Order: sequence, then C-alpha cells, then structure tokens
Amino acid sequence: MESKNVKKEDWGPLILLHGEEEYLIADWVKKIKDGLIEPGLTEFNFNLFYGSDLDMGELLSLVQTFPLLSEKRVVIIKEGELIPAKELEKLIPYMDSPMDSTCLVFLASKVDMRKSFFIRFKEKGRVISCQKLYENQIAPWIRNQFKEASYEIEENAVLFLKTEIGPDLLKLSTEIEKLKSYIGDRKTVRFEDCQKIIRGERHYSIFDLVNAVGNKDRTKALILLSSLIDEGEQPLVMLAMLVRNFRNLLRLGELKKAGMSRMEVSKRLGIPEFYLSETYKHFSAYTPEEIKEAFTLFLEADLQLKSNVRAPERTMEAVILNLCIVNPSNSQVSYNA
Repeated sequence: MESKNVKKEDWGPLILLHGEEEYLIADWVKKIKDGLIEPGLTEFNFNLFYGSDLDMGELLSLVQTFPLLSEKRVVIIKEGELIPAKELEKLIPYMDSPMDSTCLVFLASKVDMRKSFFIRFKEKGRVISCQKLYENQIAPWIRNQFKEASYEIEENAVLFLKTEIGPDLLKLSTEIEKLKSYIGDRKTVRFEDCQKIIRGERHYSIFDLVNAVGNKDRTKALILLSSLIDEGEQPLVMLAMLVRNFRNLLRLGELKKAGMSRMEVSKRLGIPEFYLSETYKHFSAYTPEEIKEAFTLFLEADLQLKSNVRAPERTMEAVILNLCIVNPSNSQVSYNA
C-alpha cells in the first residue's frame, strides 16, 4: 500500500483511486483536498460528479476552468465503474494534455486495466490501489495509524484490536480515535486501555457465540444466535467460526500431548496469548470424543444450510443444542425436526 506522506506538489493532475475499501478511498480523497485547496476556498474550487448521472460535456468544461483565488481545483468523479466505456473515451484527449491547475480524481470500486481508458490513465496519471487489507496487513496498518499520530501501542493491544474489530478499517479508525482521546497526554496505548474502551461498547459478535458454545452455555448461545441472525449475520459464517474453534481444540489436544508451552501453543494456533485461556477453557469442557463428534455435526449442518431444506436458524439451533449437551453420545437433537 502506497505511503500517504505525499507532498502537495507530488499529486499531479490525474489520480485514479480504485478498490473496494471505502475507508482508504475516503482517506485519500481527504488528503488530496486538504493538500491542494486552501481552507475557506473549497466551495469555489471543489466539484463532485457521480458516474450514474455524469454529464461529460459539463465535466470537460469544468476541468479546463482555472481555480478561483487558489493554485488548484479538485474535481472528483465517484462511481466511475458506472460510466460506459464510450463515455470514458471522451476523456482521453483531455488526459493527453491535462490542466496543471486541476487535479482530476477518478474513483471506482472495480476497474479493468486492460481497457484503453485505464491504460492511458496509468500512462499519464497516478494509480492508487485501495483494496481491502489481507489478514497479515491489519496489524501493520493499526501500528502505522498510531505511529503517524506520534503514539506507541503495545503488541498485545494491536492483537486485541485486530481480533475484536477485524478488518473493517472504518470501525478500527473509530476505535483508534477513542483510544487516543482516552489516554490523553500519555503516548503509549496499553492492552488494558483497549479492554476498557472497546469491550465496554461493542455489540455481541460471533466470537461471543463461539465462546458460549465452547463453555457449553446452551441458554446464552441460543440467545446470541437469535440476536446475530436478527442483525443479519450469515449462518454459514457462524458455522465456519464454530468449525474453526473446534479445529483449534483438536490441535490443542495434540500440542498438549507434545508437551508444548502456552507460548508455543499460541504461536502454533495463531491465537493471542490473552485469548488462549478461553481456548483452554473450551478444551476442558469437552472430551476428546465430543470434539471429534462435533465435526460430524458440522458436516450435516453444512449440507442442511447449503441445500435450503429447512430454515437456517433451525439448523444452527440443532448444532448448538447438540454441542452443548454434556454427553452428546447419549442424546442428539434431530436435524429434521
């Protein structure tokens, strides 16, 4: 991902921001506007167009208009993926000789860099990818957000943010701002700060459901299942997280037999040490036979969910009830009830 520490004179007249990470696109747009337009002059030197109802003639006229009381004019085109290829080609002559005083910023969630318009854009302008971060990019991104604001953050705090919030950069940035406000003049964010600020305000998540099932708390698990379904969580995603947890329990048994320490187990399972106690707790709640039998339940539930033969919430209820029975070999809930 490209560095954001770009000087004013480095922006250039043509910028393409593409990708599905809306937070990154919005962040780049803000930096471009703030870097090129003087405070108080935005009203005169900033224009926004949408691809869904773009008037190409109006756009071409505006990008060739000099800014007012400013060195630069910024013109943004949103929804660029909705503009027909023939319309886009009308911009190519301008791109060959753009106005130095105008910064034309083209935003699109998806682009085909093989098309003539985007080939020319790459030749003449600047292309910035704003794709969603991969799992291994989230922690560095969190560290960088604090570093740019002259803060330090403990590694356990980074892992906590990554695990609790996930890859949603908008939510992460919101929590980061809360943390910076909370610690005041102190310049180091601690694990305890994250616990106080983030856990106290978050809604129930799939992780809460997984924990309830791992603790065989049937009543709580069923309540959480109902709440999560009402909030739009997908049953297949919930099932996948349960499978992941039981795979960790299966591996934990193998690692314990091999005599590995908690630190070694943490590294092997990819679970932060401060969450590992929950995994050990889940492991103690199930016998090895119950852990193995769980995968038969998961397979049946997966088939039920993908075949749509019954309501998804009924399938998930059956999974949870079976997993939370103290001795599932003595009593099983039917998937066809």
